[in-house]
Amino acid sequence: MLKLDQVSVRYGSTIGVERVSLHVREGELVTLIGANGAGKSTTLRAINGLEPLASGTIRFDGHLVSGATPAAIIELGISHCPEGRRVFPQLTVRENLEMGAYRRTDRQRARDDMERLLDKFPRLRERIKQTAGTLSGGEQQMLAIARALMSRPRLVMFDEPSLGLAPNFVEMIFDLILEIRREGVTVLMVEQNAYAALEMCDRAYLLENGRIVKDGTASEMLADPAIRRAYLGG
Repeated sequence: MLKLDQVSVRYGSTIGVERVSLHVREGELVTLIGANGAGKSTTLRAINGLEPLASGTIRFDGHLVSGATPAAIIELGISHCPEGRRVFPQLTVRENLEMGAYRRTDRQRARDDMERLLDKFPRLRERIKQTAGTLSGGEQQMLAIARALMSRPRLVMFDEPSLGLAPNFVEMIFDLILEIRREGVTVLMVEQNAYAALEMCDRAYLLENGRIVKDGTASEMLADPAIRRAYLGG
C-alpha cells in the first residue's frame, strides 16, 4: 500500500532522514522505533507532504505522492495524528471533528461518521460543546485520533500517541489503535514505548541517525539482543 524508496530529507546541511526505504502492506500495523531525533517523525511528515524530499520517491497504492500537497494526500486516503495532539484549542470538540472532514463533500456521511466516532469515544460525546483546550491530555489524544479518522483514511499514521499520558490513558489509546486496525485501517506508528509498540505491531523498522539500520517482524525485533539492550531495558 505504501512504499518509500531511498527517501532523504535535509534541513540545510543537517540530515533529517537519509535513504530511507520501507513499505507497509494493506491491513498491517507497522511501527518505527528509535531514539529521539532518529528521524521517525520526519519520516511521517515526509509521507504526508509536510517535509519536501531532497531525493527519493513515495508511493501510495501505486500513486506517486512525493511532491503532492498535504490536502491531496489526505484525499488519497492517508491521515496523520501528529505528535503533541495539535488539536485546535479554541474550537469545540465538534468543530475539531468537523475540521477532520473539511475535504469531504459527502456531508451526510461525514455527520454519520461523527456519530459513529462519538459512540466509540463516549468521553468526547460528553464534552462535545467544550473547547478542546479545556480537555485533559488523554481526552485531547482521543480527539486527535477521532479527528484523523473523520477523513475516512485507508492508512492512518500515529506519531507518539502515548506521549505525556497517564498510564490508564496509555492503555486506552493503544486499545483504540488496535481496534482501528481490526476495523480494516492500515496503521503506521511512531511510538516512544518501544516494547509496547513491538507487542502491538506486525513489523518494525529501527531508525538511528536518520537511517534504517534494522527491520523485521515484531517477534524478531523483540528477540534481538542489541534492540533489547538499547530500547527495551535489557
